[in-house]
Amino acid sequence: MAPGTRNHPTREGSSGSNQNDNPDHLVAAATQFFQSMVSGQFMAPRAPQAGCTLEQFSRQHPPTFDGRLNSMDVESWIERMEQIFEVLYCTDDQKVKYATYHLTDMANKWWKSTWALVQLELGEVVPISWEHFKKIFLDHFFPRTLQESRARQFMDLTQGSMTVAQYATTFMVLSRFAIYLIPDEEKKAEKFERGLDRRIRERVRTLRIRSFTELVTRATIAEEDLQENIEYNNQRKR
Repeated sequence: MAPGTRNHPTREGSSGSNQNDNPDHLVAAATQFFQSMVSGQFMAPRAPQAGCTLEQFSRQHPPTFDGRLNSMDVESWIERMEQIFEVLYCTDDQKVKYATYHLTDMANKWWKSTWALVQLELGEVVPISWEHFKKIFLDHFFPRTLQESRARQFMDLTQGSMTVAQYATTFMVLSRFAIYLIPDEEKKAEKFERGLDRRIRERVRTLRIRSFTELVTRATIAEEDLQENIEYNNQRKR
């Protein structure tokens, strides 16, 4: 019989015997393992259960929307709502109910009148989906004409009197309305570079930067250098 089996003779009183060779120990370990499985200690994590309560939703401090025509507020409101929905695994029906619960003033009045028309169109047994709500919401509060206006603003955007940081922020906000103008990172950097202040543009152009993030960093450094030179020259004139 192969060495190491329990029938293999061992020297009496040997201090080198392994505790794991003891059948009682193995049985105890196996029993503990299966008990752990039954209690759920080693069970695979369950998939998150769909659905969330209004209380859970409210704990995330969702913003309200009053209906005033500010395109940035409209998009920000939708984006924030969808962030919360995703984290809490809200159902489609809950998304519409909780979102419309946070409409106030003009927006609330609009929804009360619109809801009846939409429900009449769909039928009472068909709930309004989140995608359907989002479409009619954006069509009303962020119409295509306004989106096209933002796209034109992006096309004509230059740094002007803004700092590089302010220009970059405005660039990112407006770029969402004209993605077709900057289909990749290189085009995005080129568009940003063209709009920079001439003095800053001359300093970064030779670097041939094709990363938007790196270009913003380099442009900010160039701006700081220019400002230091201006301050230095002003001090010399005094």
